[in-house]
Amino acid sequence: MSGFYVLKVPMRFLVLLLAIASLACTNLAHGQTIDSLKTVLETTPKNTNAQVDVLNTIGFEYWIIDPDQSIAFGEDALALAQRLEYPQGIAQAYRVVGVAHWTQGNLVDAIKALDKAERQFRELNDEEGVANTLLNSGMVYADLQQNDKALSYYEKAIDKFTVLNMDSRIATTLTKIATLYIEQDNLFDAKEYLDNALAIHSKNEFTYGLSEVHNRLGILFIKQKNTEQAYYHIRQSIVLGRDINDKDGMVSNLIQYGKLLRMDGNLPAADMHFKLALNRARENSLKRYQLQTFKELSELKKVEGQLDSSLQYFEKYTRLKDSIFTSEKSAQIAAIGFAHEMEAKDKELAILQERKRADVIVKWGLFGGVILITITGLIVISSMRQRNRRNKELSLQRQELLSSKEALARTALENSKLRQQELEQKLDYKNKELTSYTLNFVQKNEFLQQLREKVQLAKAATTKEKEALIQQLDRDIRQYVTIDKDWEDFKRYFENVHTDFYKNLKDKHPDLSPNDLKICALTRLNLNIKETAGVLGISPESAKTARYRLRKKLNLEAEQNLLDYFLALEQA
Repeated sequence: MSGFYVLKVPMRFLVLLLAIASLACTNLAHGQTIDSLKTVLETTPKNTNAQVDVLNTIGFEYWIIDPDQSIAFGEDALALAQRLEYPQGIAQAYRVVGVAHWTQGNLVDAIKALDKAERQFRELNDEEGVANTLLNSGMVYADLQQNDKALSYYEKAIDKFTVLNMDSRIATTLTKIATLYIEQDNLFDAKEYLDNALAIHSKNEFTYGLSEVHNRLGILFIKQKNTEQAYYHIRQSIVLGRDINDKDGMVSNLIQYGKLLRMDGNLPAADMHFKLALNRARENSLKRYQLQTFKELSELKKVEGQLDSSLQYFEKYTRLKDSIFTSEKSAQIAAIGFAHEMEAKDKELAILQERKRADVIVKWGLFGGVILITITGLIVISSMRQRNRRNKELSLQRQELLSSKEALARTALENSKLRQQELEQKLDYKNKELTSYTLNFVQKNEFLQQLREKVQLAKAATTKEKEALIQQLDRDIRQYVTIDKDWEDFKRYFENVHTDFYKNLKDKHPDLSPNDLKICALTRLNLNIKETAGVLGISPESAKTARYRLRKKLNLEAEQNLLDYFLALEQA
C-alpha cells in the first residue's frame, strides 16, 4: 500500500504544487504593482483629485491580498474627496471600502458603504459604477443568506452591463447567480449559467473569471458525483489561479480536491489537503471554509475508522457553525434595520422633493392661470360672435346631413352584418380544417407507436409469426399512408385562421426556433401537455420541458399564462 501512495500522490499533486509555488511569484507581482502605485502617489500633487484617484486605485489592488490596507487607503481617499468635493472620488472610495469590508466578512459595514456608493454613482449618472456596485451588493446579500434580494441585485446588474456591452462583467454576474443555484441544488440552471460564463470569459481571456467558473463547475460535478469532470475543472481552476493571488479560491480548491481524493479512496492525500485548507482558512479568517473543512475531516475520520477523532472534528464543526449562525443572524437583523432606515430616509426625501415640486407648480399655476383667464376671455368673446353667425348656417346643414347619414347608416349596418356572417362561416370552416390537421398529427404518432410495438413483437416471434406480422404491418402502412401530412400544410391553415400569429411572434421574439413556433401554435390551440406531446411525437415530460424553455425565451413571469399571453398578442 505504501508503494501505491508514493507513486500516486506526486502524480495527483503535480499541478497543485506548481500552482501553490507560483503564488509566491504572484504575491511579488502584486507587491510590485502596489509599490509602483505608491511611487506614483509620492509624485502626485497633494490635495488634488488625482491624489484621490491614486489612493482609490491602491485600495482596489489591496482588495484580495490585504483588506485592512484596502480599507485604510479607501478611507483616506474618501476623506480627501469629501474635502475637495470630488463626487466621483467619493463614490469610488465608498465602493473600495464596501468591498474590503465584504472580504473581511463585515457584511453590515459593507452594505452601508455600497449603498452610499450606489447613490453617489446614480447622482453622477455613472451607469458602469452603478452596475458594479449592484453586483457587489448582490454578493453581500448572498452571504447574508438573503438569496431573493441577491438575485434581484444580480439581475439589475446584468441589465446594466448588457446596455454597456460589458461581457466580462455579465459573465462574472452569471457565475454569482450559478453559485446561488448550486447551493439550492438547482444544478440544471446552474450548469447553463456557468457554461455561458465560461464561453464569455474564454473569449475575453479573463483569467480570474475562468478560475472562478472552473471552481464552481468542479463543485457542481462533485454534487453529481462525476469525479472525472470534477477533477478536470478543479485542476483548471488551480492552474489558472497562478496568475492571481486569490486566497479564497485557493482554499476552496483545496477543499474540493480533498473531497475528490476521499471519493477515490485516497484517504491520506485527502487528509493532507483538508488540513492545508484548514490552516489557510485560519490564516485568512475564512470561517466558512473552516466550517467546511471541519465537516469534511469529521467524515474522513469516520471512513478511516477513527471515531474519536471524527467526533472531535464534528464538535468543532458544531461550535463554529453555532458561532457563524449567531453572527449571520445578527448581521441579517442589522442589515434589515439598515434597509428600513434607508427606506424611511428615501420616503422623507421623496416627500420633501414632492413638496418642492408642488410649491413650484402652484406658483407657476397661479401665474399661468391669470394669463389663461385673460386669453380665454378674449377668445370666448370672439368665438361667441363667430358662433352666432355659424349656428344659423350649421342648423340648415345638420338637417340635410342628418337625413343622408341615417340612410347611409342603415346601408352600412346591413353590409356589416352580411360580412360578419361570411367571416364567421369562413372562420368556422378554417377551425374545422385546423382541428382536423391537429388530430391527424395525433393519429399519425399513435399509429407509429403501434408500428413500434408490432416491431418489438416481431423480434421475439417465430418465423411464421414474423411473416404474419410483416403482412399486417404492410396493410397498416398502406391504410395510414395518407395520415402523414407536411407541417407546412398545418402552418398554412393555422395562419389562415390566426393571421400574422407567426409574424407577430418573430417580430417580438426573433430568437424563437422553428420548434418553439410549433409549441406556440399548439398552445394557441389550447392543447394540453399530453396532446402537444402526441402532435410532436415526444414524451409529455419533453413537451413540458419545451414549454418551460419557451417561457424563459418569452421572458414571462411565473404567474403569466402562455395562452393568455398569445391571446393578448393577437389582440394587440
